[in-house]
Amino acid sequence: MGNRILLGNRSTGGYGLYVSKTGDNVLDTTNPLAFDSRTGTGWSIKQAGQFATSGTQNITHNLGYNPLFAIRYCTSSELSSNVATKVFTPSYVHATERDDTVPFEPDFTFDGFGAYVYFNGTNNVRVTTVGSTTLYYSYIIFNEPDFTGGKGL
Repeated sequence: MGNRILLGNRSTGGYGLYVSKTGDNVLDTTNPLAFDSRTGTGWSIKQAGQFATSGTQNITHNLGYNPLFAIRYCTSSELSSNVATKVFTPSYVHATERDDTVPFEPDFTFDGFGAYVYFNGTNNVRVTTVGSTTLYYSYIIFNEPDFTGGKGL
């Protein structure tokens, strides 16, 4: 098992108290940490909001660096009185199984929808919907610099 706790200087964060999740080495993991003292008593929120799109949407924050963020989405069928009853992370993709009787074809094909998020410069987080389905997003942009490698929370 790797190192789980570090009190000191971490190569990707500076001095602090760091605790990694089970199975991750605190010294070099790029996964989100279980605890990071740089967050203080909690992460301060720069902005939060909601939008719907079947294309691409920039979330402009004007911080001048890539911030920590949390983004979730749902479809219209997962909304009840404008409240999401189920949400997905932007890396989640809906797909449909293909016919297994056709030889030499993959078992799954992408004919559904999904979403992905990436930094578009240092002042925008870009959300892109894959497929033609309109997705409904909620997001939080924190003032803290991103420490997830662009994965978000």
